[in-house]
Amino acid sequence: MQFGSMNYWAIPLATVFGFLAHLLFLRMFSGFQGFVGDAKGSPAAGAPAVLRQILVFVLILMMAYVLAGAIGHLGPGQTTIGNGVISAAILWVGFVATTSGVNGVLAGQPARQIFMTIGRWLSVLVVEGFCLGVFGA
Repeated sequence: MQFGSMNYWAIPLATVFGFLAHLLFLRMFSGFQGFVGDAKGSPAAGAPAVLRQILVFVLILMMAYVLAGAIGHLGPGQTTIGNGVISAAILWVGFVATTSGVNGVLAGQPARQIFMTIGRWLSVLVVEGFCLGVFGA
């Protein structure tokens, strides 16, 4: 997938900053009871923590790539910080918050855990959108 002004250096940078936002959010809220959740039923539960975080990094890379594509569709000269953050927020509301919310409700997670997960992904997407706006999606 190639768009007119897609910057392939901005995507890995946005991924790194988005992953750092993910780790910072986990670190800040790790003291809250049940925030990280019970991974016993997860297919990745037997994998070491490092491998799980590598998978998270790859998925955040995919998220940054799709966000860059969405920003790129705004047209030439529209890659700005504002458009990056707004695009991230729109995609978050339409896809990430709703999907995370449904998954949390169906898994029987407490409301606090659901909202913290949704908030973590908002922080990741906004940081990615900001980076893509600065460096050019």
